[in-house]
Amino acid sequence: MVRTSNRAEQDSHTQKIGPLWQQFMGRADIQNNISSPIYGSYYDYESDHNGEFSVLAGWVAGFTQVEADNSELTGLTLAGGDYLRFSAIGEMPAAVIRLWGQVWHYFSADNCQFERSYGTDYECYSSNEGVDIYIGVKLK
Repeated sequence: MVRTSNRAEQDSHTQKIGPLWQQFMGRADIQNNISSPIYGSYYDYESDHNGEFSVLAGWVAGFTQVEADNSELTGLTLAGGDYLRFSAIGEMPAAVIRLWGQVWHYFSADNCQFERSYGTDYECYSSNEGVDIYIGVKLK
Protein backbone atom coordinates (compact mmCIF):
# COMPACT_ATOMS: atom_id res chain seq x y z
CA MET A 1 0.00 0.00 0.00
CA VAL A 2 1.21 3.51 -0.80
CA ARG A 3 -0.06 7.01 -0.18
CA THR A 4 0.39 9.40 -3.10
CA SER A 5 -1.16 12.19 -5.16
CA ASN A 6 -1.64 12.87 -8.85
CA ARG A 7 1.00 15.59 -8.60
CA ALA A 8 3.54 13.16 -7.10
CA GLU A 9 2.79 10.61 -9.83
CA GLN A 10 3.80 13.12 -12.53
CA ASP A 11 7.42 13.15 -11.30
CA SER A 12 9.56 10.04 -11.79
CA HIS A 13 11.42 10.83 -8.54
CA THR A 14 8.28 10.88 -6.39
CA GLN A 15 5.91 8.45 -8.10
CA LYS A 16 4.90 5.46 -6.02
CA ILE A 17 2.27 3.55 -8.01
CA GLY A 18 4.68 2.07 -10.58
CA PRO A 19 7.11 0.83 -7.90
CA LEU A 20 4.17 -0.61 -5.92
CA TRP A 21 3.13 -2.70 -8.94
CA GLN A 22 6.73 -3.75 -9.67
CA GLN A 23 7.16 -4.97 -6.11
CA PHE A 24 3.77 -6.73 -6.09
CA MET A 25 4.24 -8.46 -9.46
CA GLY A 26 7.81 -9.44 -8.62
CA ARG A 27 6.85 -11.61 -5.69
CA ALA A 28 6.98 -15.30 -6.62
CA ASP A 29 4.63 -16.28 -3.80
CA ILE A 30 1.99 -14.00 -5.26
CA GLN A 31 2.48 -15.10 -8.87
CA ASN A 32 2.28 -18.78 -7.93
CA ASN A 33 -0.80 -18.53 -5.70
CA ILE A 34 -3.19 -16.15 -7.42
CA SER A 35 -5.91 -17.60 -9.60
CA SER A 36 -8.33 -14.69 -9.33
CA PRO A 37 -8.06 -11.33 -11.09
CA ILE A 38 -5.60 -8.80 -9.70
CA TYR A 39 -6.93 -5.49 -8.40
CA GLY A 40 -5.53 -2.02 -7.91
CA SER A 41 -7.68 -0.13 -5.41
CA TYR A 42 -7.71 3.65 -4.99
CA TYR A 43 -9.30 4.78 -1.74
CA ASP A 44 -9.10 7.04 1.30
CA TYR A 45 -9.20 10.14 -0.88
CA GLU A 46 -8.19 13.29 0.97
CA SER A 47 -10.50 15.40 -1.20
CA ASP A 48 -10.66 15.22 -4.99
CA HIS A 49 -8.10 14.76 -7.78
CA ASN A 50 -5.90 17.39 -6.11
CA GLY A 51 -5.54 15.57 -2.78
CA GLU A 52 -3.69 12.51 -1.60
CA PHE A 53 -5.11 8.99 -1.83
CA SER A 54 -4.08 5.43 -0.98
CA VAL A 55 -3.36 2.69 -3.52
CA LEU A 56 -3.34 -1.02 -2.80
CA ALA A 57 -2.39 -3.85 -5.18
CA GLY A 58 -3.99 -7.19 -4.40
CA TRP A 59 -6.44 -9.95 -5.16
CA VAL A 60 -9.68 -11.34 -3.77
CA ALA A 61 -8.85 -13.70 -0.94
CA GLY A 62 -10.60 -15.28 2.00
CA PHE A 63 -9.50 -13.98 5.37
CA THR A 64 -7.63 -16.48 7.55
CA GLN A 65 -5.66 -16.22 10.76
CA VAL A 66 -2.43 -16.76 8.83
CA GLU A 67 -3.22 -13.66 6.80
CA ALA A 68 -4.09 -11.76 9.96
CA ASP A 69 -0.64 -12.55 11.35
CA ASN A 70 1.16 -11.52 8.15
CA SER A 71 2.17 -7.87 8.48
CA GLU A 72 2.79 -7.64 4.73
CA LEU A 73 -0.88 -8.16 3.91
CA THR A 74 -3.56 -5.49 4.13
CA GLY A 75 -7.28 -6.17 3.88
CA LEU A 76 -9.64 -3.83 2.05
CA THR A 77 -13.36 -4.05 1.42
CA LEU A 78 -14.47 -2.16 -1.67
CA ALA A 79 -17.23 0.33 -0.99
CA GLY A 80 -20.64 -0.40 -2.45
CA GLY A 81 -22.27 2.14 -4.70
CA ASP A 82 -22.53 3.18 -8.32
CA TYR A 83 -19.52 2.70 -10.58
CA LEU A 84 -18.79 3.42 -14.24
CA ARG A 85 -16.63 0.85 -16.02
CA PHE A 86 -13.95 1.78 -18.53
CA SER A 87 -12.20 -1.06 -20.41
CA ALA A 88 -9.01 -1.52 -22.42
CA ILE A 89 -7.01 -4.31 -24.00
CA GLY A 90 -3.33 -3.96 -24.76
CA GLU A 91 0.17 -4.25 -23.40
CA MET A 92 0.52 -3.20 -19.77
CA PRO A 93 1.21 -0.73 -18.32
CA ALA A 94 0.68 1.39 -21.47
CA ALA A 95 -2.95 0.25 -21.87
CA VAL A 96 -3.97 1.16 -18.31
CA ILE A 97 -2.16 4.51 -18.52
CA ARG A 98 -4.07 5.34 -21.74
CA LEU A 99 -7.31 4.21 -20.11
CA TRP A 100 -6.78 6.54 -17.14
CA GLY A 101 -6.36 9.34 -19.68
CA GLN A 102 -9.77 8.42 -21.12
CA VAL A 103 -11.27 8.44 -17.62
CA TRP A 104 -9.91 11.96 -16.97
CA HIS A 105 -11.19 13.14 -20.36
CA TYR A 106 -14.66 11.67 -19.72
CA PHE A 107 -15.10 13.41 -16.37
CA SER A 108 -13.74 16.74 -17.63
CA ALA A 109 -16.31 16.96 -20.45
CA ASP A 110 -18.90 19.73 -20.02
CA ASN A 111 -21.77 17.36 -20.86
CA CYS A 112 -20.72 14.60 -18.42
CA GLN A 113 -23.77 13.64 -16.36
CA PHE A 114 -21.73 12.07 -13.55
CA GLU A 115 -19.13 13.28 -11.11
CA ARG A 116 -16.61 11.18 -9.27
CA SER A 117 -17.53 10.34 -5.70
CA TYR A 118 -13.89 9.96 -4.56
CA GLY A 119 -14.83 7.06 -2.31
CA THR A 120 -13.28 3.99 -3.90
CA ASP A 121 -12.10 3.35 -7.46
CA TYR A 122 -10.42 0.19 -8.67
CA GLU A 123 -8.69 -1.51 -11.56
CA CYS A 124 -9.41 -5.16 -12.36
CA TYR A 125 -6.80 -7.06 -14.38
CA SER A 126 -8.54 -10.23 -15.56
CA SER A 127 -5.79 -11.15 -18.04
CA ASN A 128 -2.27 -10.08 -18.97
CA GLU A 129 -3.64 -7.69 -21.59
CA GLY A 130 -7.06 -6.70 -20.25
CA VAL A 131 -8.06 -4.13 -17.65
CA ASP A 132 -11.30 -2.60 -16.41
CA ILE A 133 -11.30 0.59 -14.34
CA TYR A 134 -14.32 1.14 -12.09
CA ILE A 135 -14.88 4.73 -10.97
CA GLY A 136 -17.25 5.51 -8.10
CA VAL A 137 -19.79 8.08 -9.30
CA LYS A 138 -22.82 10.14 -8.38
CA LEU A 139 -25.21 12.13 -10.55
CA LYS A 140 -24.43 15.83 -10.94
